Amino acid sequence: MPAPVFRTLAAAAAAAVLAATLAACGHSSNAGGMGDMKGMDMPGMDEQQPSAPAIAAAAASDNGLHGTVGGYSYAADSSTLVAGSAAPFTFHITAPGGKTVTRFQPYEGQLLVFYLVRTDLADFQRLTASMRADGTWTVPMPALAAGSYRTYITFAAPDSSAGTPLSYSLSQPLTVPGAAAVVPVPAAAATATADGYTLRLTGSPHRGAETDLGVAVTKNGQPVQQFDRLLDGYAHLTAFHSGDAAFARALSTGRSAGGSSGAGALTATILFPETGAWRLFVEFETSGAEHVAAFTVQVP
Repeated sequence: MPAPVFRTLAAAAAAAVLAATLAACGHSSNAGGMGDMKGMDMPGMDEQQPSAPAIAAAAASDNGLHGTVGGYSYAADSSTLVAGSAAPFTFHITAPGGKTVTRFQPYEGQLLVFYLVRTDLADFQRLTASMRADGTWTVPMPALAAGSYRTYITFAAPDSSAGTPLSYSLSQPLTVPGAAAVVPVPAAAATATADGYTLRLTGSPHRGAETDLGVAVTKNGQPVQQFDRLLDGYAHLTAFHSGDAAFARALSTGRSAGGSSGAGALTATILFPETGAWRLFVEFETSGAEHVAAFTVQVP
């Protein structure tokens, strides 16, 4: 699974500089690389909080399955890709009134987050999207197996009538023609593994209410004490609903206090808009390498 590289924009001042730079730029800009900043959590530190400017969700309980929310639309240039062949995937976003959006509020360390998910939830990838000056976004899609997929984008509009930037989560279906077998979603479990790490998930999710989650990470039986910053936190959590691939994005809240060891769990809050089985993907980074683990969570 690809491990695209994103980092954190830490302060509102840096965000303003980034937005001004993009507006003035006359050539392609990389949403995953512009103005990125990176930090590391050191042993013994108490809870670490993200430091991004306040952004409100345009639709707090939206399931991410719509192509248009609040007048902002996600327009993909293609709804199919050829199986087994890497290819660029292009799209643009239009604002209320139909004009292509070329200015974005920096959000989670970049201008836009792009996800590719197979609808049976057997494949999840967060990919780098770059934007040209005319508002055309391009994603270098990897070679995909035949099947049904969805692409999701999250971004923030720089202005709103309430005075607070609003974030949007939109998606479009994507088909890779060919014979494809549906992969069953694994049973719910509190532990998962990735690249030699073991992760334990804590929290009691319920539909329609924010849930606090904790993810304790160990390796060779020992708590992991150092994490690189990833986007706007130490872990990036994204969940998709079994059956319809509805979307639920978690917000990183840092790390819980870990006492003298400094090995507190990675923490986040999440709102599940539907009951049932969800596949929760947890991304984290250690020593410059990204890792992805997946849990199945049953939401009552």
